[in-house]
Amino acid sequence: MTRAALSVYMYGLYLISSVALPFLIFPHFTLGIFGLSAGDELWVRFTGLLAGVIGGFYIAAVLTRNDPVLGWSVPARYASATFMAAMAALGAAGVGLLVFATLDVLTASITWVALRADAEENAPA
Repeated sequence: MTRAALSVYMYGLYLISSVALPFLIFPHFTLGIFGLSAGDELWVRFTGLLAGVIGGFYIAAVLTRNDPVLGWSVPARYASATFMAAMAALGAAGVGLLVFATLDVLTASITWVALRADAEENAPA
C-alpha cells in the first residue's frame, strides 16, 4: 500500500469511527463535546450516515486501487475545511467545528505530501 493510500485509508477509518458512529449512536452527546447543537436529531444522524458512506467509499477506493480518488480527496477535504471555518467565522456554527476543519486540513495535507512522495519514488530515473 502506498503512503497516499494508507493516509486515505486511515482517513476513511476516522470518518467511520470518529464521526459516523458517534453521530449515529450518540448524536447530542457528540455535538455537546464540540459545543455544537442540533435542532433535529434526524439531521445529525443523517450527517453521521453520510460521513460513514464517504469513509466507506474512501476505504473501497484504496482497496480497489482506484488511485485517482486519492488525489480527488485532497481538494474535497480542503473545501470541506474551508466551509466549516467559514460557518464558524460567520457565527452560523460553534467554534467546535474548527476541530473537524483542522483535522480535514491536516489529513488532506498528509495525503498531498504522500501523493508527491509516492510520485517521486515511482518517477523514472
